[in-house]
Amino acid sequence: MLNTDQKEAILRRAGVAVPSFPERHPDAHGRDRDAEAEQQVALQRWTEAIDMLYVQYAAARAAQSLRDAERKAISARPA
Repeated sequence: MLNTDQKEAILRRAGVAVPSFPERHPDAHGRDRDAEAEQQVALQRWTEAIDMLYVQYAAARAAQSLRDAERKAISARPA
């Protein structure tokens, strides 16, 4: 199973626009629980966005493979 970083790398190589990783605010690290909670929410949203984009990408590739196979089978039929 691919992790989120691997999915992001695959998407980038395929030319898919992916959201940037959420920035961590250094002044809020460890001091502000609200800032930490916001960071966790931003990270969760980023992860969900990458997962959704990867599912769409994989489905589109699978559909293209099926179309290609069908075209090949049709062209290989005797007349």
